[in-house]
Amino acid sequence: MKAEEFIKIVEDMDERGSEYYGIFPPPTNAQFGLNVLIKHFLGGDWYSISTSVTQGNTEAIYDILKKYPKRKNIIEIFKNLLAERIRT
Repeated sequence: MKAEEFIKIVEDMDERGSEYYGIFPPPTNAQFGLNVLIKHFLGGDWYSISTSVTQGNTEAIYDILKKYPKRKNIIEIFKNLLAERIRT
């Protein structure tokens, strides 16, 4: 989902219209936001076998973090390489 598509969905859900919030998009609740991220990062076929929504949220967050680990900053990589060369 593109960012523009998300904003359009949120604006369509809001009964007061985008004019009410000025330059900001209408607010959304946390569960809806997490569901959008689950669909975006894990795909529309991802599901949880948990019996509670909150446990399913935990599974989804874990799966997203596992699938998309934080990448090291390129500057950190070069600093580590330089530090190793200096030691040897």
